[in-house]
Amino acid sequence: MSQPENTFISSVHRHLPEMNDFYRMKNHNQYNGGIADVWYSGKKDLWIEYKFIVVPKRNDTVIDLIAGTAKSKPALSRLQQEWLSKRHAEGRQVAVVVGSKDGGVWFDGVSWKGTYTADAFKSALLTRAELAKLILTRCS
Repeated sequence: MSQPENTFISSVHRHLPEMNDFYRMKNHNQYNGGIADVWYSGKKDLWIEYKFIVVPKRNDTVIDLIAGTAKSKPALSRLQQEWLSKRHAEGRQVAVVVGSKDGGVWFDGVSWKGTYTADAFKSALLTRAELAKLILTRCS
């Protein structure tokens, strides 16, 4: 996990209240790849894979979380894609949150399989507080 990605996750978590009935766990297992970055548990479970990107300056530049761009590798590895798709097919709540310096975009379920222009990405940006609220809502 990259430093900007870790910093982004921490900045979202700062907006989550400490609650007895809400739990979160960062996942890192060097022997079992693909597992989502964070598991959240309340009345319902939620698994989120986080990524961090520098949003392209040109509004028509395509952001593709599977194929990547000329400047970056694929945002989601093959193992991450498989893990998220399988958990979603089982009926579990999964999401991908793509962070940037200006906020993040929430991709619910397997909606990360599409492509997005930089302009569409910017239009969908949520603040870190809004992302935290969405996490809590999905877990309650």
